[in-house]
Amino acid sequence: MSNVLLITYMFPPGGGIGTPRALAYAMHLPSQGCRLSVLSPTNPALRDNDPELCKLVPRDIVVHRAWNPELPMSMRDRLWRRTGRLSPGGGKATIAPPGAMGSSFRWLAQHIVFPDPQATWVPLAFRKACHIVEREAIDAVIVNVPPFSILKVGIALKRKFPHLKLICDFRDDWVGYYLKQIDHPSDDKIRRAQKLEAEAVEVSSYVSTVTEQWVNQIRSRYPSQPASKFICTPNGYEPEMFRDFTSRPSTSGKMVVTYFGTVHNNRIYSPENYLDAIETLPDEIRNQIETRFIGRVVRDAEPFLLRRKTIVRRLGFLPKLQGIRYLQESDFALLIATDPGSHAGKLFDYFASGKPVLALSPPGGEIDKLLRRTHTGWCADPWDKKAIQQMIVFAYQRFKQGGAMIHPDKDAVQTFAWPSILANFAVVAGLKTVTSASRVPHTDPTSAAKAPLAQA
Repeated sequence: MSNVLLITYMFPPGGGIGTPRALAYAMHLPSQGCRLSVLSPTNPALRDNDPELCKLVPRDIVVHRAWNPELPMSMRDRLWRRTGRLSPGGGKATIAPPGAMGSSFRWLAQHIVFPDPQATWVPLAFRKACHIVEREAIDAVIVNVPPFSILKVGIALKRKFPHLKLICDFRDDWVGYYLKQIDHPSDDKIRRAQKLEAEAVEVSSYVSTVTEQWVNQIRSRYPSQPASKFICTPNGYEPEMFRDFTSRPSTSGKMVVTYFGTVHNNRIYSPENYLDAIETLPDEIRNQIETRFIGRVVRDAEPFLLRRKTIVRRLGFLPKLQGIRYLQESDFALLIATDPGSHAGKLFDYFASGKPVLALSPPGGEIDKLLRRTHTGWCADPWDKKAIQQMIVFAYQRFKQGGAMIHPDKDAVQTFAWPSILANFAVVAGLKTVTSASRVPHTDPTSAAKAPLAQA
């Protein structure tokens, strides 16, 4: 049995986009022959909390906490807006004020807390991780990012304990996607990020990310590294959360389209084009469509949902299990992700729900491929409002006809259940073969067993 330490900033009772992935590791790696421990902050600065998720953490998982000396989220947002950069929690940046004060805030944000505000947690997390490695005879460490500052913890642990198998798990491609599409950093921050990522990749036994396109992008940046080091570990759905899921029609009699997740105002996730497309539909169609948003709406995205002719219902942030129950009375599930290499985590909850997916995502991109593979929905060019309209009208016609609107490939959908994904991950990353005898410096840390669908 291998002893594994998962280092993650987001873990129950914290909620939000990153928590389900970390929770899945905790729930399912033990069944793959791993004795798992978790290291997370004492009080992470998160906007959303979901205490119900704590019930899903196995009782035999040891969760360690290290104090994180961070500013409250509200104060952090105010300071971050003064830098002229994106808020670390999402949303469109405001313009930095001119003069010395704006420049000072920008310098502090980009240098003192590089690469993100959670960098203040790194020294305390490293100290705690060292104790755990020694006390629990840890064989392997999984570093789950973002926040990307945690990469520093993984690098430092590998240098202090050369025997460790280090797996850097990127929920987002940092240099190729996050910096360009979300963060909009200075040139200096880009250079520093490239250096930090390169250090992490060099010392890692495996580098994992969620789509094949992102695997190839990261791999292309480090051609001298063995191809076997780079693996694809997609996001997935938790079957336990859908055990009692029962679809039912909405009481309104209208076609209900549900968006499940945070509503942002940025190029990747903005609902503006979707809502604009519905606005210009004929009254007899538009008035029969109700769009529900389950999730927090960032401040700069709120105008998109106001003063609409179409029916918009905001349900706010809900614990995930409660949000899934609202999906039961939806007719369609809405997905917005305009980067061709990404796939939003909510997509896999949609798979599990059996609801037809209406996706605003580039044709031929990762989401389009998954929808075609699983037969679970349709994709429209997110920048082509006419194509979006056509997709919505097509869905409305299907809705009016009644009967089954999609015929999912159940076997294909099943491959995205977390138990299946992590069984494959444990084989590819060699976690099933780690023994106490292997706790010596590795001469070739990149050699690994290969498994179908997971090896890039």
